[in-house]
Amino acid sequence: MNQAQSNPILELISRVEQRVSPIDTQLCEVYWELANTGNEALQQKLVDLEMGMHAVYSNAADFGTIRTALADATHTGETRRVLELLHNEFAGSQESEEVARRKAQLSTSIDGDYANFRAELSGEKLSANDILDVLKHCSASPVRKATWEAAKRIGPAVAPKILELVELRNRTARDLGYRDNYDMALKLQEIDEHEMLSSFRMLEELTREPFARLKAELDSKLVQRFRLSSGSELRPWHYEDTFFQEAPAIVDLDLDALFRGADLEKLTTETFDRIGLDIRPSLAISDLYERDSKDQHAFCMMVGRDPSRVHVLCNCRDNESWAATMLHEYGHAVYDLGLDPQQQYFLRDCAHISTTEAIAMLFGRLTHDEAWLVDILGIEPDRAAAAAADARRQQSWAMLLFVRWMMVMVNFERSLYADASQDLNRLWWDLVEQFQMLTRPDNRNEPDWATKTHIAQAPVYYQNYLLGEMTASQLKHHIENRLGNVPLIRQPLTGPWLREGLFRRGSRLPWNETLAELTGERLNPRYFIEDFVQSGGVRS
Repeated sequence: MNQAQSNPILELISRVEQRVSPIDTQLCEVYWELANTGNEALQQKLVDLEMGMHAVYSNAADFGTIRTALADATHTGETRRVLELLHNEFAGSQESEEVARRKAQLSTSIDGDYANFRAELSGEKLSANDILDVLKHCSASPVRKATWEAAKRIGPAVAPKILELVELRNRTARDLGYRDNYDMALKLQEIDEHEMLSSFRMLEELTREPFARLKAELDSKLVQRFRLSSGSELRPWHYEDTFFQEAPAIVDLDLDALFRGADLEKLTTETFDRIGLDIRPSLAISDLYERDSKDQHAFCMMVGRDPSRVHVLCNCRDNESWAATMLHEYGHAVYDLGLDPQQQYFLRDCAHISTTEAIAMLFGRLTHDEAWLVDILGIEPDRAAAAAADARRQQSWAMLLFVRWMMVMVNFERSLYADASQDLNRLWWDLVEQFQMLTRPDNRNEPDWATKTHIAQAPVYYQNYLLGEMTASQLKHHIENRLGNVPLIRQPLTGPWLREGLFRRGSRLPWNETLAELTGERLNPRYFIEDFVQSGGVRS
């Protein structure tokens, strides 16, 4: 008799793994096909698979056994950690099959709505890249406004579905004794809400003045560009993306010109080669270029818990934004590729969502790094130094903007789950005005909040981007100050240190404990503040 058969807890873990593993693999395979084709027929297949997963995790008897086992101090080490992770999976699924099926139907329907939506203007359909091109280059305010409004027309189509999802998510959470789904989601992600919000409030306070000053400089330029009489005439469509989450240029620097004609696959491969990480196994099975009916965004996905099957989806063009996106997504990929394939199934995952985001962000920042511009992009040192100095100021401004945008998302989502019956259209623009300092469109009462895909597709996820940025700064500081006094891209220990110290650990410890073992301290916002608020060039 093997150990699992003689131990009821190990037997439960083994049984759950055997049921979950094939469903997880199929879910990923079908989702990948849907993202690449927009084939609506696959939506029902996703629903059926999600219901199969729900059947495993909704088992009340197994959940009770797990909770009892966690109350028993004799369960220690990896077994206890697996039980903790299973608890978090089971807790979110303690709902009726009817509720679970409806949630799955709504989710897949919304996925299809977003994937297939194309803004339409004067009879012409516009991709997400087309919209960004208009907002980046067009100087005619009426055209910009019409394009911005066209991009927002997805909102009314998905808003009712999102609100129904919110109600169902809250019902599940409250039945389990949580305040609401926001409270439950953070706890199941092992995030302390009070600690997180305290850190975010500190960042909001520290970024308020420098953000206001730099935005005033930007607004002055936009008034001149669009021939407006004053800044009071500026509206959201005068900025360079539909949410003002991407930083418009505040320096006279055209980074896109440096990437024109560049082979982004080659640049990305060489980047990771330089530090001892190989992305080729993922590159060979990825889909990187625009195509009709294909999801217009970017993501990385490991199929099941198989580190040999890591896909990346992009819609690349030869500009700086897509170069950074490639580095970002393959940052996720090297994490997944570096997992230990022999590790226990439920531990074979990133330490936390914010941790894999940190690795993605760490590499996504490199398009603004002087050493990377010289070594990888091949720019002359003098030109690279000048570009990097300007890029550093631009990146610091981008991070200030990112923090302000994050405050919109975090506060909106927290308030959404607290009371979905309030005037959400007004709440959205109240928060945009407060944190991003934009003027709302005149006489507009549309669910513009619903055009942000994360609210529906990745609920209570967005805070992980800021946690990830803070973690990325902490990792970068360790690499460049404790592994050696050289830039990350010139530090050959970078890859091995990440692979052995982080990737292969999987999720055997809670994320903050993993970070403490790796860098000597739990998450500390100090490094992010030093990078982008105090010494990032924003006070010049």
